[in-house]
Amino acid sequence: MGKPMIYMIHGFASGAKYPNAKADIFEAVFGLPVQQMGYDSAATFAENMVILHRQVNEVPHIMIGTSLGAFYASQLAEHYAKQVQLLLMLNPCHTPAEILKDAVGAHENFATGESFEFTHAALKSYADIPFVDERISLNRRVMVNLDDELIDAQRTMDLFGDVVDITSFATGGHRFENIGSQYVKVHLKRLMNDCI
Repeated sequence: MGKPMIYMIHGFASGAKYPNAKADIFEAVFGLPVQQMGYDSAATFAENMVILHRQVNEVPHIMIGTSLGAFYASQLAEHYAKQVQLLLMLNPCHTPAEILKDAVGAHENFATGESFEFTHAALKSYADIPFVDERISLNRRVMVNLDDELIDAQRTMDLFGDVVDITSFATGGHRFENIGSQYVKVHLKRLMNDCI
């Protein structure tokens, strides 16, 4: 393994995008190159972990995930806990087996336009997998938007507020459209300073 990297994982039914405004902001704020990681939203949890592990070639200094990508970022960061200086999770899909129940069925990938089927078997594969393993020491940070239309931000804070450091913002929605705002960038810079 060579130079430190930021690994960034997208949400359900999405994928790597070039250019990517979020990736550009993270690269500018943290001063590290960003590698976008891909997984198959139709696959099982175990299958996707294999896919994601294969993409880690450099030192995972920072792991960032959005929605279901935050769930995967948490799993990967715990595996590479000795290298990861910061795990940042945006509007995390912390309990996929519950949150994605209504997602079973046909979808179109936002990034690629490809159709796929999210099955009951894929949903069930997330059961009993904890969002956070508290036995593993890690700098875990969560950012939520209170107007998230897909995942209840207040529930996230109620469930995990004692386990991880959570910062909430009033608006920005599930896709974190506010990522480029000055107040979010100030918070990101503060997280960067905490890593050093």
